[in-house]
Amino acid sequence: MKKLLSFVHRTSYIVLMLCTFALSPLYGQQLPDSHFENWSKTYNGDAQLADWNGSNVTQVGLKFTFMYQKPGRTGSCIYIADREIGAIGITATGPAYATLGVPFQYMKGLTIRSATAGTEGGIQWTHRPDTMTVWVKRVGPATDKEDFHLLYYSWIGTAKSSQYKNKVGGCTRTERVNEESDIRLLTDGNECGTDETVTQVAEAWYRARANHNEWTQIKVPVFYCADARPTMCNVIFSAGNYPAFRANDGLYDGNALYVDDLELIYSSKIDRLIINGEEFKGFDSNSASVQTFKLSNSEAQTVKIEALRGIGALTNIKGETAKFPGRRLDSKEMTIVPGELNGKPWTITVRAEDGSSTHVYKLRIIK
Repeated sequence: MKKLLSFVHRTSYIVLMLCTFALSPLYGQQLPDSHFENWSKTYNGDAQLADWNGSNVTQVGLKFTFMYQKPGRTGSCIYIADREIGAIGITATGPAYATLGVPFQYMKGLTIRSATAGTEGGIQWTHRPDTMTVWVKRVGPATDKEDFHLLYYSWIGTAKSSQYKNKVGGCTRTERVNEESDIRLLTDGNECGTDETVTQVAEAWYRARANHNEWTQIKVPVFYCADARPTMCNVIFSAGNYPAFRANDGLYDGNALYVDDLELIYSSKIDRLIINGEEFKGFDSNSASVQTFKLSNSEAQTVKIEALRGIGALTNIKGETAKFPGRRLDSKEMTIVPGELNGKPWTITVRAEDGSSTHVYKLRIIK
């Protein structure tokens, strides 16, 4: 009996270790405290997340809290709401948002016309997700007049600038490093100019004027504008018109957002297939059957296959279309077993970055 129990114990331990090993890549490729449970910090007596920052304001000795702990869909969640801030007759509605970066609010002297706001930095990050999913509730007195925002972006390098758009549309001088608008040049670029630019790798951006009284899951596709792996990323959840506005215009006191259960999804599908420089227009990314592609160059003797993912477009703050060309899958994600022209099909195996799924495509190439 002792030998049997010992064997069962060792076997259970091995199974547990194998499960832990299998799951560890998935957790390593998620953002810190993505279920918002670690409220071990405080601000002005209010509990605050250890890994996330709220757009809390300290002004002329007064403190204004923007991020609160509330009961969530599961456990705790983030609650943020635009609110009136100020003192000595100088007041304005402040933007409520939570971020992995560092929020700032800046006003030169006591001139409220110079007020500006933003977010610096983020976290070190080398992963390339394909979708961001978030559960939200959105309530308030003017949800039909103001966008709320769910935003993920990643980049390589260090951006710098010395001035940012202020409350009245001018530029206020304040030096910042890796500020959001100096990274997201395609969609929310610094209208006062960026001194040192970076390579933005990816962006997922959802904004809507909507009311959600019940928990609602929103899936946001991640679009890519570079093939490289990022070195940094940031996430911003905003109850109102930040980050589309630099300062306090267009904000409505009381518009609020609950956020819970953030997850990044990694795909093993191909969005677009390029063969010898030609797009395979009839390619079906969901098909496991053999698909046939005819080369336009009948004299071709070799085949070069490229797969892309993360292609899309977003409307920027100026109402223009910002196009994201996508990124090419690298050898760690995709394996190709060559076939023969007019004969044996090519086999393309694509693996999700976190190991969660695999897709196998069969491709017959003819001349």
